[in-house]
Amino acid sequence: MLGALLCLLTGAAMAQDASAPKRLLGYYPEWSKYNDPPYVYSADQIPYSQLTHISHAFLLLDKKADGTLDEPQGFIEPNLISMAHAAGVKVLVSIGGGDGIQGPRFNKMARVEAYRQAFAQNVHAFLTSNGYDGVDIDWEIPNARDMSDCTTLMQELRNELPSPWLISMATPSDPRSWGAGFDIPALAPLVDFMNVMTYDFTGSWAGFAGLNSPLLQDPADPIQSGSVKTSMDLYANIYGVPLAQLNIGIPFYGYEFDGVDVLWAACSGCAVNQQNYGDYIKPLMHSSAWQKQSDKSAKSPYMVNSTLPGFITYDNASSTSSKTRYILKQRGFSGVFMWELSADYDGKSQDLMDAMYKAWLKAQ
Repeated sequence: MLGALLCLLTGAAMAQDASAPKRLLGYYPEWSKYNDPPYVYSADQIPYSQLTHISHAFLLLDKKADGTLDEPQGFIEPNLISMAHAAGVKVLVSIGGGDGIQGPRFNKMARVEAYRQAFAQNVHAFLTSNGYDGVDIDWEIPNARDMSDCTTLMQELRNELPSPWLISMATPSDPRSWGAGFDIPALAPLVDFMNVMTYDFTGSWAGFAGLNSPLLQDPADPIQSGSVKTSMDLYANIYGVPLAQLNIGIPFYGYEFDGVDVLWAACSGCAVNQQNYGDYIKPLMHSSAWQKQSDKSAKSPYMVNSTLPGFITYDNASSTSSKTRYILKQRGFSGVFMWELSADYDGKSQDLMDAMYKAWLKAQ
């Protein structure tokens, strides 16, 4: 009987997915309003008409890890909520982050029932006091021993925040290799949607110059790092998460490898730096020193400079548009998101945001 009911619920979710509007969610980091001119990016710069949801990052767990929340100075921007709601955009507050500090605090807090319940109650109070529509949990990451605690925490948060409150969760591109504490099938019924972080497939940890967020897996990748498609297949086909609950991520940043100028070249001693598209990568695209190339197998652009030498993996407007079409139109998933809104702002425009939005519109 339970199995039949689950099948009916899954079928209903899939049927709803076909007619429901697609989501376009943007992460908005509170620190971007402190960027150097002309890259200052506050609530006033957000293109609300191009979004359906915003995740405001990051509200923090206090160092006591007892469920108390720590609000960064200047975090609240009243204009954010008012302008978003005027445009029909839902705003979630995102808690946590990948700084290496918040993850262990989540691990500790989730092990104690009283701390979990205090956390859920504090989140509810924060949302109510400040006008948010829900919460996004960015726990990076629960370890294997935390799996039960992670699921219990999300269940208690759901109990505290029934519909119409929204709950989302940032999840890894492949929890089997990073994030073993995520029980994805158990978490899926507890959240409104998951934001699958389909980027950082390679970086300084890889030991070679690879691709940040390839659409497809290149057979030449030395360690078969993964791709947007392999993550989508994992969540939909192996974990069985309904497509209506899945947002797939596109990065508005890339990685620069200093020391090599060939894709897949060994680069164990290279300096590797994360670079935003708008203020760093976009200007280099117009420099004669850098040659724009593309990995045809992965459908992913990159640039090389043989003089420095150097290698940059990134997404441009074309690849952003192609990914959005693939995710929403070709595969029928219900949402896309980017990390993060300010990263493609060049002081005047947002090429990647515009490309994503235009492709999203055509997928409705």
